[in-house]
Amino acid sequence: MKTYCEFTFEAAHSVHPYSGLHGHTFIARLTFGGPIDEVYGWPVNLYDVENYIKELKGDHGTGLDHANLDLKQDEIGLASLENITTYIWRKVKERFPNLEEVELKRGMPGSSEGCIYRGEAPSAHLAA
Repeated sequence: MKTYCEFTFEAAHSVHPYSGLHGHTFIARLTFGGPIDEVYGWPVNLYDVENYIKELKGDHGTGLDHANLDLKQDEIGLASLENITTYIWRKVKERFPNLEEVELKRGMPGSSEGCIYRGEAPSAHLAA
């Protein structure tokens, strides 16, 4: 059994030298697995996850929502889509160890960009 939860947040970031400060509506999808509860059949209580998401999003700039992610460089690093995804992974995995995947995307349906992180270690590039 896999259970997932999606949430959105509005945030600004830049990826120099490729872009100046601009904003997106980000869509995050958290997927959980593992042993299922004998009574409810779920691997995670989504009520608990939803409450944690409120903390993660914060209030207009205190968390992810309505924030300039460039100002969170100590936590995120360069605010690329991939680094934001791994930041969300680290925060959620701390609270919910059965997190299996974080997907983060931006853009309109049919014209979106995104990435999926499953906690893999970065792969080393092999010399040719």
